Amino acid sequence: MTLEILTSRDRPQRIWLKALLIGGLTFLLTLFCLELIVVSGRISPLWYSTALMTVIVFRAHSRHVPLLLFACVMGTALANLIIIGPALSNIKFAILNMVQAILGGVMLRALLDRRAPLNSLLDWVRFALCAGLIAPLLGGVVALWMLHVGSSASLPFFSTWVISEVIGVLAFGPVLLLWPNKPLRQIFTPGRQLETCLTLFGTLLASYLSLRFLPWPFTFIVVILFWCAVRLPKFEAFLLFFLNASFISILLAFNLVNLAQNGMLLGQVSTWLPFLLVLLPSHVMALVMDAFQREKHHISESETRFRNAMEYSAIGMALVAPNGGWQQVNQSLCQTLGFPADELKKLTFQQITHPDDLNSDLQQLERLVAGEIMTYTMEKRYFRKDGEIVWARLTVSMVRDAAQQPHYFIAQIIDISELKQSEQVNRRLMERITLANEAGGIGVWEWNLLTGEMLWDKRMYELFGLGPHQTPTYDLWVHLLDPAERETAALVVQQAIERRSAFHLEYRINLPEGPRYVRSEANRILSQDGQIERMLGICQDITPLRALNEALFQEKERMAITLDSIGEAVISTDDEMRVTFMNPVAETLSGWPQEKAAGVPITELLNITRGASGPRVDNLLLCQLPGEKISPDLDEELVLHTPDGTRVEIHYSITPLKTLTGASIGAVMVIQDVSESRKVMKRLSYSASHDMLTRLPNRHSFEQRLKQLVNDAAANNSHHVLVFIDLDKFKAVNDTAGHAAGDALLRELAELMPHHLRSSDMLARLGGDEFGVLLPNCEVDQVRDVVQRIVTAVSEYRFMWQDQPYHVGASAGITQIDQRNCISNVVMSQADVACYSAKHAGRGQYHVYQEVQM
Repeated sequence: MTLEILTSRDRPQRIWLKALLIGGLTFLLTLFCLELIVVSGRISPLWYSTALMTVIVFRAHSRHVPLLLFACVMGTALANLIIIGPALSNIKFAILNMVQAILGGVMLRALLDRRAPLNSLLDWVRFALCAGLIAPLLGGVVALWMLHVGSSASLPFFSTWVISEVIGVLAFGPVLLLWPNKPLRQIFTPGRQLETCLTLFGTLLASYLSLRFLPWPFTFIVVILFWCAVRLPKFEAFLLFFLNASFISILLAFNLVNLAQNGMLLGQVSTWLPFLLVLLPSHVMALVMDAFQREKHHISESETRFRNAMEYSAIGMALVAPNGGWQQVNQSLCQTLGFPADELKKLTFQQITHPDDLNSDLQQLERLVAGEIMTYTMEKRYFRKDGEIVWARLTVSMVRDAAQQPHYFIAQIIDISELKQSEQVNRRLMERITLANEAGGIGVWEWNLLTGEMLWDKRMYELFGLGPHQTPTYDLWVHLLDPAERETAALVVQQAIERRSAFHLEYRINLPEGPRYVRSEANRILSQDGQIERMLGICQDITPLRALNEALFQEKERMAITLDSIGEAVISTDDEMRVTFMNPVAETLSGWPQEKAAGVPITELLNITRGASGPRVDNLLLCQLPGEKISPDLDEELVLHTPDGTRVEIHYSITPLKTLTGASIGAVMVIQDVSESRKVMKRLSYSASHDMLTRLPNRHSFEQRLKQLVNDAAANNSHHVLVFIDLDKFKAVNDTAGHAAGDALLRELAELMPHHLRSSDMLARLGGDEFGVLLPNCEVDQVRDVVQRIVTAVSEYRFMWQDQPYHVGASAGITQIDQRNCISNVVMSQADVACYSAKHAGRGQYHVYQEVQM
């Protein structure tokens, strides 16, 4: 069976077949829920048809949705006709289900990824809020309006509608969202099928036994389903949750279990609370375990990739212990050094390093361990097992453990022995070229225009590849030129003769060993009557220079493309810190185009402050060349102000540019936009220290502040007060109006209580309906009135929820923190005991802890 409703390439006959199948499925689901009503005589606590239509709106192609929804409406109406009989309300109810499904499906389309709709716990929360809460509430409102329900029956009808839709969506929706687009036989292997079936049978049996014989049975059912979430993949786990919810519904409908006799569930709550107890914790556990399994799989894949990359790398790689021992080596390294792996692991790198290179290597290693550098690269010599010396390019980085101590080094070793030999050959060649130039490497020629005779020296013959027996002439020289350049060269020479001027010319000649580029320069020698008599010139082989220019041009192009492509702003300056270059990111970030910024001192270009409205960064950092790379601490919140008023949070570094002799010629400033990363860090810091429901400090923040106060009391004999506040009758609000009402009440009380406290006092939510207050630098007698005002304010507060008033109270326990009573857990326990005493004495009051005198 598949649920392929995403594709838009289906043939028309397949679309109609799918519509027929989905209509039949809707009919069966509706019939099942209606049969529960008929059998039990009560309203069904779940409704599956809307969940199916919601997922169809979410998953199906837009042009197929009307047909599929029409099939669902017909299936729902037919089931109503069979169970209820002919009535117009059958169509109305089906249309109402469709309207609600469209609302939920559209919201899911906007918030979830259709290819991976439940990929995280956040996705599930979005699904539960949109399809499982908002859409049922809106659907209930529309149903009240369309069906003209009387005012006396509106609340029961609305609550029944919402409850059944919420349970149905939460039970059946995740299964449909996760239903694969390929046949189940391709997913469930025989072993997996057997495990899923056995687990299903076990959970159904355990659920029945728990409901039939155990006290607090849903606690045991949640534990059973937790085991399913841990054991099974995500889809199978949600499928089992759905089947268990349906099974429990059947047991309740047929009175096979009677929860009321156990005193667990009363009134209307008994029709829906069991399903929430089964579904919500199980869903969360399944998603948490799925995230854990995916993270575990990711880590395993990363380890495998690293292992394969190291083992089968073409270059030598090793893991080296902090003492220099080889912990792990690959085959390429063994071949380079000539040692078998087991022998190499018994040695240290110091033992096989050439003595002349060891000290430099150890110095770099010390800087790496100290954290001054993140990696280093050097060329060094190793001794092979056969005693030969091998040159290698070594790159080392370090991995630290959780305590930031050196764990091991990652070394990459490339054999560059052949490269070193080539360098020696090239060096000798350059020496010969230098000697040749010193001995007259530039070819000299003379051309007598009167006789046509041309004289070349030895270097000219070598340069043009002529033999000693060949006689150079102008025609021979033109013939030796590349055919594409002959006409241009001849024209330049002819114009120089006519104008009686010198000429400069570069051209290419083709020799058997390859093309050669030559630069020719000549001057004219005039006769007594002012006519050109002779031309005297030189020729120089510029082939290496042309190759070098081409390489430099390509390198410059690569550098320019790289600077244009990177995400950081790069600004180059001269030795007076005036702008010479800006990449596009720097232009965008600073608000200055390069044409206007050229030659402008960087202090005028950049307005950087500490904080959005803080002082400017010291200009000395920007107007003088640094001796070495400088970079502010990451903790400094630097802000760049652009000319148009934009503020950008940044981090920058300035690195000096130096010549080979060490002379400073400028600097390069790299600026990073860290606005988003700082926002993320601030949000994470706030989330870690505050309760997300009430926006008050959480228990962790409260305990940290309490530790500060008890330490201050012990060290300075200070006096502080701890107050523990517990709401009275809060559970009744939760049970009667629901958790949403309880959450709203907590938020309103969290805004009410601080009005009675000082700015230096700390109010925190410790959990549930418990709050804690720390009042520094005061005595118990000074806070009695404050605590009484808080208790009175909470007790007199009128909380409205769905036009229904609710009243809660508060009980408080007070204890003194001083030099004799300054242990965190002790004073917390004292405040808790005092609060309990206040509740026991009648609630709505406070009690001061008094130590029992023995």
